[in-house]
Amino acid sequence: MCTKGMSGHAAPGAVISRVEPGSIADEAGIVPGDRLVSVNGRLVRDVLEYRFLCAEDEISLVIEKPDGEELVVDVTKDYDEPVGVEFDDAIFDGVRACRNRCVFCFVDQLPRGVRRTLRVRDDDFRLSFLTGSYITLTNLSEEDYDRLISMRLSPVYVSVHSTDPITRGRLLGRKSPCDAMRGLARLAAAGIVIHTQVVLCPGLNDGVELERTVHDLSSLFPGVRSCAVVPVGLTRHRRGLPAVAPVTGDDAARTVDDVERWQQGFLSRLSSRFVFASDELYLRAGRPIPAREAYEDFPQIENGVGLLRDYMDQLDEIRGALPSEVKVPARLVVVTGEAAYPVINETCRLLARVRGLSCRALLVKNRFFGPRVSAAGLLTGQDIARTYLAAVGRGGCDAMMIPSVSLKADEPRFLDDMTVRDLERTCGVAVDVACPTPASLVACALKRGGLPWEPR
Repeated sequence: MCTKGMSGHAAPGAVISRVEPGSIADEAGIVPGDRLVSVNGRLVRDVLEYRFLCAEDEISLVIEKPDGEELVVDVTKDYDEPVGVEFDDAIFDGVRACRNRCVFCFVDQLPRGVRRTLRVRDDDFRLSFLTGSYITLTNLSEEDYDRLISMRLSPVYVSVHSTDPITRGRLLGRKSPCDAMRGLARLAAAGIVIHTQVVLCPGLNDGVELERTVHDLSSLFPGVRSCAVVPVGLTRHRRGLPAVAPVTGDDAARTVDDVERWQQGFLSRLSSRFVFASDELYLRAGRPIPAREAYEDFPQIENGVGLLRDYMDQLDEIRGALPSEVKVPARLVVVTGEAAYPVINETCRLLARVRGLSCRALLVKNRFFGPRVSAAGLLTGQDIARTYLAAVGRGGCDAMMIPSVSLKADEPRFLDDMTVRDLERTCGVAVDVACPTPASLVACALKRGGLPWEPR
């Protein structure tokens, strides 16, 4: 049940975007556009705190209406019963900014003309839990540690780069040493699961330094559950920034060899491989992607570790499930970056065996950021348009398929601010957006062929 009263002052809060019909909030007269001010007298800083406070069986909400009127809603409910409101943003009090100036920071390597949101330097432990983004722990206060631990925000993802404080401080662009192990140990001791990463910078944190870092981190297992090693990403827009060497094929090969050797030791000691080399390191080294079991439960797949293996395995499952022909002939082009080209090309070859479908992979090289950037998620509309017009031309196909990861999460807009509609007008072709999975690509292609399809 709920009771309502009136309060007299305005306060900050979070705008409610949706109210579940028939919910507690709906029955209390809360509507989209209202602002949540507090729960049980506490200002709510983010959706995590909201959920934590609203889990109780008795709560008091202060709601501010658009005209400034305040509504106090006292609720008696079952423990953990949802109130029934949603918010557009997970963080209500502003995303925590990063205080570092990492020598490889991608924000510093952006050219003009990119979306403003790309220039936000976030280092927020709440987003680490909610979205898997990596944090450095350098801006956590005692209150933050206490809150993270008391609310059991697990897992979190931490960029370590080096466990040597001097080396880490240098990599983070700080004037003094920066220790990671103390904070990691504190979280691990409290039962928080941590996944870590090392951005590999040749001559700075590779070789012996990398070996020490990986073994230091393994000493905190199972609190520190995994470590991913990924190559530094360098764009062509590094004017005035510290010199950082790219990861060459030889660098990648040495690192892959080291990682696989360490994995065997960890497997016997920890019953886990613990450290994983990214897909890009295997590609640069010219090595085959390991078998599925080498990635265990894929703890770092969102960090590009095992993504290609998972894709290839999914594709194998689909091979025998495709129709022999489509109802409507269709000529299709599938856009991809250099890193994913081999698996996307194999998908297109498979689709081309379906009678009535013509399907080719279009490799788009990244001129916007530079040739060392190969991920499909960093392709821009202008690079796609330029490549398509040169390789296919207007009227050359019926539809172009682009990966959803190239677009803003909540809007059909590329990194260079070009929209999907802009791309369609520029190239004179329909554009379909597909998730970068075999099932999504196949379903999208067969739909163009007039044949709805779902994997078995």
